[in-house]
Amino acid sequence: MQKKQIAAWLGVCCISMLTHATTPYGVNLSYLLIDKDPQYLRGYRFSFLYQPPTWMWNHIHIFWDFGFGHWWVNHNVPYGSLNSYAIAPVFRFFILNNNYVSPFVDISIGPSYLTKTRISDRNLGMHFSFQDQIGIGATFGAQKHFTASLSALHYSNGSLCAMNAGITVPLMLNLAYQF
Repeated sequence: MQKKQIAAWLGVCCISMLTHATTPYGVNLSYLLIDKDPQYLRGYRFSFLYQPPTWMWNHIHIFWDFGFGHWWVNHNVPYGSLNSYAIAPVFRFFILNNNYVSPFVDISIGPSYLTKTRISDRNLGMHFSFQDQIGIGATFGAQKHFTASLSALHYSNGSLCAMNAGITVPLMLNLAYQF
């Protein structure tokens, strides 16, 4: 199933390269590179991006990330997997803004829903959670169609209930395309 999602994302990117105008919509595929909490965590995240045109300034862009993630541990445990659904504003601060490569820093926090309250030996407490993400990366080209970044991701209920083990992904690879 994961191969089909990657193939679909690449197909959308290739087809949309035929257009020259940038629209406020995009897609992002994230893949876990390093796990932390829980140990042996694996997963990916797919999201749709919406960039309101009025929220773009020279060195700051704000856009919405509507995401779905699938997370699992690769050993046999009773609570082996869960899905996440999140919506979060992303604040992108461009360090340098030019026509070739524009490096940036991303900061994001927003509400999320976890389909299970446990994964592996971790008690997440409740289904409601916050998704926090911080990353560095770059956009490529004058239209900034392509983006590559590395980020850290964390899910936590912010101590809204007694149990709050959380999920931490210290390093993810993100590849995005803006139509």
